[in-house]
Amino acid sequence: MKKIAFVRLRYLPPSETFIYEELKNIKRFKAIVYTHRKINIKRFPFPRIKHLPSRTSKIARKFRRKKIRLIHARFGNAGVKLMSVKKRLHIPMVTSFHGFDLPSKRNSRKPYHRKLRVLFKVGNKFTVPSRQMKRQLIRWGCPARKIKIMYSGINLQKFSYKRRENKTNHISLISVGRLHRKKGLNYLIKAFKKVHDQHPSSRLVIVGDGDQRRMLKRLIASLKLKKSVKLKGLIAHGQLTELLHRADIFCLPSITTKDGNHEGIPNSIKEAMATGLPVVSTKHGGIPELVTNGRDGLLVPERNVKSLANKIKQLIKNPALRLQMGINGRERVVRHFNSAKQVRKLEGIYQKLIKKG
Repeated sequence: MKKIAFVRLRYLPPSETFIYEELKNIKRFKAIVYTHRKINIKRFPFPRIKHLPSRTSKIARKFRRKKIRLIHARFGNAGVKLMSVKKRLHIPMVTSFHGFDLPSKRNSRKPYHRKLRVLFKVGNKFTVPSRQMKRQLIRWGCPARKIKIMYSGINLQKFSYKRRENKTNHISLISVGRLHRKKGLNYLIKAFKKVHDQHPSSRLVIVGDGDQRRMLKRLIASLKLKKSVKLKGLIAHGQLTELLHRADIFCLPSITTKDGNHEGIPNSIKEAMATGLPVVSTKHGGIPELVTNGRDGLLVPERNVKSLANKIKQLIKNPALRLQMGINGRERVVRHFNSAKQVRKLEGIYQKLIKKG
């Protein structure tokens, strides 16, 4: 079985379940993970995890000894680091971009930004999770023929469909994601204040952790929402499914940050849709490629608290619409975002590149 080096500089942040699902589903090749730093190993166990040296010469020796036939660099920063190794060993390399690694604002003074142009010449294939990110990669100078849109999939067995109750009171909203500025959770909390004023029995649960936790906690307290908004922190995937099944509406109002950080297509939205939840989100990044406005969810402009609140209230008042959107959303995820199907496509890319040599 041909060996591939699956490189993630940190293996593996808790928000990157989509990478783990992909890694586990690779069957036609022997994937060996190489990383500078191991984290969350109990959460993401894998039998072949090796240390990635810092120096190019040492990495090349390791890969040569293991008879690595292809490098798959996860995120642009890993691609930039490995391009010299790829040239030294004369083996193909795939680099996967996901969002933060391709800022919308370029700065020629930053070494990483300068090296990306070299990477686009050296690399054989680049995968992106959305059409929007493909356009962005082309703007950065990557040849369109080298880019493949690969929607990251989810494990549909873990996120089963559930039909919700027909109700307009005691509505539960849920949001899932890293507590980072680009998730727009401060706008969600402000919007929920407007919702709660009209629907005092409604509740909001936010799952995830990150550097905005303290700020969000202060905001919740200042809006007198302590009893109605809960920050759950990190939880196990089994618990997440349970919380999604209990909820009535999913909301993630993602934004582009001042430094250009943005989303591809958040996996948390796919997971919510798989369970039959209607979605309220933003016209941001690749989200409109997943959520069809008016069909499986409602989309609003970024940072628009009033529109966000109005769309949530619209769904609260209309249980039939919530139900139909939930059914439509499940169908869409099953058709286009099944992790096992997506990995077969990825293996096809590996096969073609190795055959070319």
